[in-house]
Amino acid sequence: MITGNLKTLVAVLAASAAMVSVAQAGGFNRGSANLDGLFSDSLGIYSGVTYVAPGRSYSSVTGLRVVGGAPAALAQGAVEFGDSFAVPYASAGGEIFANTACVGSYSQPYGADSSYSGDITYHIASQSLATRELGLTCSYRYELGKGRISFIGGVFNEYIEYDQARNFNLAFGTVGDSKINVSSDAWGYRLGLAYEIPEIALKASLMYRSQTDHTATGMYTNTPFATLAVAGGALTPVQAAAVYGANMSTTATTNASLPQSVELAVQSGVAPGWLAFGSIKWTEWSVLQSITLTEGIAGTPFSTSRFFFKDGWTVTGGVAHRFNEQLAASASLTWDRGVTTGWDTLTDTWTLAGGVAYDVNEKIQIRAGGAAIHFASGNKSKTASAVDYTAVSPSEWGYALSASASVKF
Repeated sequence: MITGNLKTLVAVLAASAAMVSVAQAGGFNRGSANLDGLFSDSLGIYSGVTYVAPGRSYSSVTGLRVVGGAPAALAQGAVEFGDSFAVPYASAGGEIFANTACVGSYSQPYGADSSYSGDITYHIASQSLATRELGLTCSYRYELGKGRISFIGGVFNEYIEYDQARNFNLAFGTVGDSKINVSSDAWGYRLGLAYEIPEIALKASLMYRSQTDHTATGMYTNTPFATLAVAGGALTPVQAAAVYGANMSTTATTNASLPQSVELAVQSGVAPGWLAFGSIKWTEWSVLQSITLTEGIAGTPFSTSRFFFKDGWTVTGGVAHRFNEQLAASASLTWDRGVTTGWDTLTDTWTLAGGVAYDVNEKIQIRAGGAAIHFASGNKSKTASAVDYTAVSPSEWGYALSASASVKF
């Protein structure tokens, strides 16, 4: 029998797993809803934040851009583009009456933040994908054998906002920029099944999160208005100003789906004060092939982002150890299979993470962690047209830091 207080041990494991889910690549994966309250016999609040510095770059960029209406060479050296970001989460809930628990949660499941420099900004100067998930998840459990089984289900609302900017290059230099901002929200659901033997910290869970389908709308703006008129030739500056105003604003639309996923996670006490854990997750990133942003000036595409992702797989394994009644630590290694098919450099990622948890008292716990992230080299080898670019990302390292806390009532 595994003896001793395992609460601190299980909590530090949860903190480590949450940080790894943010730190690994896997398409645009970031965070997941914290559902710890579903497995607690009391009510509680759980919150935390993870800061990630991915340190991604291109070691070289080669291709063509357009200057003054004519193709021109694009050849750059190192270009950093992976912006740092922070991912918060919060949840509250627990057992509300016998055998039934519910949790309300806030998370940021997906995201991307990139900014570029030099001549490549003709193709893309920056892009940002931000998401917000608000969910309500409940479970019903009953005794089975030496443990208990839980049936889990819930709904969530997912809000997304996407921004993209490009520069226009004219014969006399780079003038102005064009921007698109679109947003959308969609509903989804999650289903799960879990089995626990609390006495030995055994828990096996299978969780499904549904696909979400978005029709995003927003605005396209170009400043100054003359830039597009001169570059495209569709309108004169006077016509553009009369129809769209000085900022040349109009509507923008796009359609996109974000993937469904399935995750199997297992943990168990293996010796006094020791816990082993592992998980495997499949994410259907192949649902995201391309996104075309359409602006209302001529009703034509402003840009098409091509992904043609393949499905992602994430595998994690690790151990946790309880040093005493208040302090515990964990270490884990995660492999995330890259989703690229040559249209980007989202290659394999390895993450080595560690975390510690400290019980201030029976009600309050604080946790902290860190991770080293290794990105395999990649090659953006595919282009959509003659006026496009290829690029190489070197093998690189990034890092992540996290802090979290929980309060029980």
